[in-house]
Amino acid sequence: MSKLPVSKKITHKTQRGFTLIEILIASAVITIAGVVIIATIASFLRVVLAFQDTTRAQNLANEKLEILKNMPYASLATQFGAIYPPGNLPDTQTVTSGGHQYVVHTYINFVDDSFDGNALGTIPGKPQDFYPFDYKKITIEVRDGLDKKAFVKINTNIAANAAETSDNTGILFVSIVDSQGNPVSNANVHLTNPNPSPDVDITTITDTAGLLQIPLLPQDTTNGYHIVVSLTGYSTDGTYPDSLAGYDPVQPDFNILSQQVTNLTYTIDRLGSMNITVQDENGNPLNGVGLTVASETKTYVDTNGINPDIAKYSQTFTSGPSGQIAISNLEWGGYGFSPQSGHYITSVTPYQPVSLTAAGSLNVTLSVSTNSSWPIISSVTPTSGLNNASLSVEVIGTNLVSGSSIELRLAGQPTIVATGVVSSGGDTDLTGNFDLTGALTGTWDLAVVKPGGQTTIQKGGFTVANP
Repeated sequence: MSKLPVSKKITHKTQRGFTLIEILIASAVITIAGVVIIATIASFLRVVLAFQDTTRAQNLANEKLEILKNMPYASLATQFGAIYPPGNLPDTQTVTSGGHQYVVHTYINFVDDSFDGNALGTIPGKPQDFYPFDYKKITIEVRDGLDKKAFVKINTNIAANAAETSDNTGILFVSIVDSQGNPVSNANVHLTNPNPSPDVDITTITDTAGLLQIPLLPQDTTNGYHIVVSLTGYSTDGTYPDSLAGYDPVQPDFNILSQQVTNLTYTIDRLGSMNITVQDENGNPLNGVGLTVASETKTYVDTNGINPDIAKYSQTFTSGPSGQIAISNLEWGGYGFSPQSGHYITSVTPYQPVSLTAAGSLNVTLSVSTNSSWPIISSVTPTSGLNNASLSVEVIGTNLVSGSSIELRLAGQPTIVATGVVSSGGDTDLTGNFDLTGALTGTWDLAVVKPGGQTTIQKGGFTVANP
């Protein structure tokens, strides 16, 4: 009897695939590697392009400088630069190199070598040098096509073959400082005078010390020289013509005298901003109220006191739905406020005139009333006291009638009421005494309350301190 065949067990080796997580991880690694590679390539290209820009700019600057070196010395002057009489050289040119546009700036100015003294006569042991144009300094700056980024800046000095000679000209020496007295470099200075022939029309910049010297200016005894100083993001300063009847300019246009130095200083600084809130007597925001904001800095004054002075800054605004007025690009200094007709400012926080610092941002709150008899606080003296004694306080304002009270208020603290309050000066002056003994230190509101309850509050108007 035959045996049945025995079947053999066949095993199959299975192939294991990638899981979803493994695929995601691998994709992420590849992506990251790709990003790194692309970023590296992009960075390399930027470096290459920047190198090419710098190389082209260097070549342009060298070419320009070589051209100027081969020109006659007397012709080395730009159309609006710091040398008078002006030349024919353009101050700014747009050129193309390698398919790219570049802006080329040319600066040419006289240099006063200290060897024979200086124009101001400030070098010990050296005489005053009335011919401070020993040689010319040429500076070539090449920037990108948008005139924003500088690639190359080179300079050289070129001297004349002839010696210095005297003539019927004078020297202008200008110093530009900020509000703290620090020098402002690269400030733009624009000097004009239509009287000489050719006209004086010079646009140049200060050096790193904020100084600028312009020799060989034609004499003018009619105050014909006008100057404007500016810098991006800064305020402006300068002179004003004597052309308004009944007014004198605070900084008038000036003379240049033969063989003399005219030394002038102007001040500019970074611009700031002001945010004003206009509210009623009860602190509710006021919409649609016209308000004139004027600087304490004046451009013209009437020495006879007949005409009102003319402020350097004076603009009228209208408050928005929340009582807000936002003002930018303001010069540092003091500012005052005048509301539209039929409105009266009862208090200003901080006290008016408010003071804006350079590059600062100031928040101002104006309380306004349509009631002409409402008490008005203009100033308080002093605005602080020690909490170990009594103190006499004076409030200056309007409608400060007899029977009014002066109070200090702070949330959570008992009100401090002045004693011996007296009204004087035709209801423009209130005096009283505060007993500050044991008072909590900090900033308190100062309130003036008329008989009948009309109240004006000077927010944060008084500070109590420890002895």
